[in-house]
Amino acid sequence: MKNIIIILFIITIVLSAFSQEDKKEEESFKITDIDIEIKSDCDISEKEVEQILQINKLEYFNYTDFDLDIRRIDKYFFDNGYFDVAIDTQLIIDKDEKEIEVIFTIEPGKEYKINQIKYNGLNNIYPTAAEQIFNDELKEIKEGQRYIRNNLQSEITRVINILNNYGYLNALAENPDVEKIISNSTELKNKVNINLNFNTGPIYKFGKTYVEINNNPKGLVIDEIYKDLEYKEGDLYSKKALIESENRISNIEMLENARIQIKNIDSVNKIIDFVVTASLTSRFSLQPEISGYDILNRFYAGASLSFTDKYFLGGGRKLVSKGSAFVHSEDVYLFELGMQLYQPYVFNNNKITGNLNLSWVYFKDDIFSISAIKNVAGLSYELPKHTYINSFYSSWEINNSKFTINAPFDYITKDSVITLPEYQINLFTSIILFNAIHNNTNNFQFPSRGNYQSYLIEESGLLSYLVEKVFSTSTFRYVKFSSINKFYFSFNPPNETTVLACKFLIGALFEYAKNKYKISGIEEETDIDIPIPAKFIAGGSTSIRGWQAKKLGTFPTREFGGNFLIEGSFELRTKPFYYSKTIFKELGFVSFIDYGNLWRKPRDFRFSDIAIAIGGGLRYYTIVGPVRFDIGFKLYDYEAESNGTKPWLFENNISTIFKNKVAFQIGIGHTF
Repeated sequence: MKNIIIILFIITIVLSAFSQEDKKEEESFKITDIDIEIKSDCDISEKEVEQILQINKLEYFNYTDFDLDIRRIDKYFFDNGYFDVAIDTQLIIDKDEKEIEVIFTIEPGKEYKINQIKYNGLNNIYPTAAEQIFNDELKEIKEGQRYIRNNLQSEITRVINILNNYGYLNALAENPDVEKIISNSTELKNKVNINLNFNTGPIYKFGKTYVEINNNPKGLVIDEIYKDLEYKEGDLYSKKALIESENRISNIEMLENARIQIKNIDSVNKIIDFVVTASLTSRFSLQPEISGYDILNRFYAGASLSFTDKYFLGGGRKLVSKGSAFVHSEDVYLFELGMQLYQPYVFNNNKITGNLNLSWVYFKDDIFSISAIKNVAGLSYELPKHTYINSFYSSWEINNSKFTINAPFDYITKDSVITLPEYQINLFTSIILFNAIHNNTNNFQFPSRGNYQSYLIEESGLLSYLVEKVFSTSTFRYVKFSSINKFYFSFNPPNETTVLACKFLIGALFEYAKNKYKISGIEEETDIDIPIPAKFIAGGSTSIRGWQAKKLGTFPTREFGGNFLIEGSFELRTKPFYYSKTIFKELGFVSFIDYGNLWRKPRDFRFSDIAIAIGGGLRYYTIVGPVRFDIGFKLYDYEAESNGTKPWLFENNISTIFKNKVAFQIGIGHTF
């Protein structure tokens, strides 16, 4: 017996030595190539398989990771409905060069589809919850679809969320049963049955809600907290209402670290009491800022200094006083002084907020300058998320401004050219605006799914026309319509780092009376177009990017704006390094096609005038949005003949392209 133990000990030592030698030998083989081949058609790409492998992240081959990768591939195909997947592997070893090539050959087999779905444990649940759970349009999995494990988990999460929102505090999901059907029937071949198993538990209701705020001897913001609760005592417990309430309370300026937590559960009466905990922040703040904006499709950089009172006269009101200076060039800049009052709970409704903005602005362009005192009162109404229009905004702007042309210029009308001297116009305007918005995009910073529509109506002239008669001022009268539509499609869910973004904008402005302005130095009233800020402009970093700001239009005075605009874009956005841990994580790239143009009047529209630009750019995503740099080329130049070039980009030589067909754009924030 003793001899046997000694022999086994010696064998163990020898095998261990050989194992270490083999491991050393194995790790010395450098991976030169990894080839993935899927033998038959399926919905899983070779690129997807490559992303789940670990050995492609290694420099030297490792049998353990190789074996685990085979299992990963098998599980990935199984989880995506290919239950009969077969995986073959081949290693091509060059012992002399110490190199190895790895080949995965995959036969996915037939996809398995869902034959039947059963929801167990949901008998006699709350009727409204049952209506949502069994609504086929809302389900994440449906009979006849290919089995995908992620979709199954999404469906379980959806059901639990609905139960949590209708009183079922302790609703749980047990492991689902996925049954592969073994049958000779053609109809049941390659099919699975799914049993989803739930335990709802009893129904609970909201009880009392208490408030505990640290360092709050004066009892500030207590009333505001209760106004922001999305539930009241006696309502069915709802996780959604609880989360929305916490989000709203977190937006109260005077609070930080606001949380809603369970204080007590009455398991006999099925009632839950909650407590709001938070800390009070400083009421006053002084904040400098350095920022940049796109104004009339031009980029301006500058600085601001603001003073904030977060609890002005109580009631959650906030007052901000701010001074700003922004510069585009030596001759183009903007100064602004203003005060803004934010008023929550208008009509005692936490979905309606108001703002009052009083400001003085001095804006100098290379052609004109504007000095204006402006007062804007606005109302915002937050509508339910499930309605198509889920946000509404209206405002009333009263503006008294002095519009100055800085040098004589030729104003081109339809019939003649008028040379105008330096002059001033005193304007009084009253503008009423209504804007209805639908927005179900999934992410503000990098939207990858959903759509956004905005419908705007703006009217100027009804009130200011009366003031004009009494005080002998000038005004302009028009009705303006515009609609912007944005759509986002993810190319690689669930990663969602490659997105196709689409935009279509149409706008029209109609003057409903002849606008005559009283011009200083000119005795008679003179017909002049509506000033630039009220009109549409085209070209620039957020428009058709093959043209510089305000350089696109079908008429000579395009810099002064037009009354009809069509714009559209297709933009492919990608963040290839998003899952890395380097500084390149937030680096992105875009390629785009822009189209559209600007016309003097809607009746002047011609399809042949549509300009087309193509190009690409860089993005670096920051907390304030992406910093962007784009290069745009005029793919189709509708007015090429007038400048001695060819309409289509590649009909021109390289010298002409870089002289007349390219534009460089910079900005902050998405183009749309």
